[in-house]
Amino acid sequence: MTEASQGIGNCDEVDSAGTDSDEKKLNLIRERLLADPSDAEALSRAGALLFKLGRYTEAIAHLDKAIFSCRCPLCEDNGMSGGAGAPALDADQSRREDIDLHYGTLIQLADCHAAVSDYQRSQRCYRAAVSLAPDRAGAYLGLGALAFQAGQIDQAQRYFNAAGKLQPGCAEAYGGLAMIHQQKDEHAEAFEMYLKCLELDTDNLVALLGLFQTSCRMGNFSKIVHYLEVYLDEHPSDTSVLFCLASLYAKENRLPDARRTVLKVLTLEPDKTEAAELLSELDEALADIDDRQNAMT
Repeated sequence: MTEASQGIGNCDEVDSAGTDSDEKKLNLIRERLLADPSDAEALSRAGALLFKLGRYTEAIAHLDKAIFSCRCPLCEDNGMSGGAGAPALDADQSRREDIDLHYGTLIQLADCHAAVSDYQRSQRCYRAAVSLAPDRAGAYLGLGALAFQAGQIDQAQRYFNAAGKLQPGCAEAYGGLAMIHQQKDEHAEAFEMYLKCLELDTDNLVALLGLFQTSCRMGNFSKIVHYLEVYLDEHPSDTSVLFCLASLYAKENRLPDARRTVLKVLTLEPDKTEAAELLSELDEALADIDDRQNAMT
């Protein structure tokens, strides 16, 4: 839902194993936790990896422990910290790092609860993150996504606007506002928001498909073709995007390009009915062009 690992501190053991699988990274962190089961940073890292692996229940357990072990000012004030006897924080930088860790853990925990459809707990975690760091965008993005999913469109818009003000140039805020405008049938506004999102994050598939949908409603295809092509440079096997691009080529009367692209779709996904139908239409159109040209010679 959000960039859930934002704010979680560095872990040298994980970084050194950057080319290994997530399971191997997780095992390294577990070795670290054997030495210190209350290591909040390691618990947060483990939770983030477990979330990535789709093991949400385990992720929640680790992240809950990380919150309990946290030493940030919020936990100290509320008596939540389990770190009694820990060295006193003697610098603002240390306190800031603890706040960063707690904030990132709360965001990750909120994402985990949302992944198992526990939206009430997810919302509580996002709200706690707002209380901890009201000047950061991440929790507002999460609250906006929850509100949008619940059909609370105006509330979602307020959250996404708040995130955009706190973090100018936030691709996720633009993407959220684009979905809201699209939901309201404000296609021109949605188109502009999707464009801004993709200018910042060309790899955003949700924004890409949203831009495709609004382009079709508006009959404006020139910009979306570019972004589809850019996306496919990095993801050449994405048949959904390939089919979108083939359809747009056909609408722009670029029939050879459309045929070549839809053939790629059918090579990757031979049973895709829509692609087979489009290929048949393209073959008929190209045959008609050949017949007309032959009749003129």
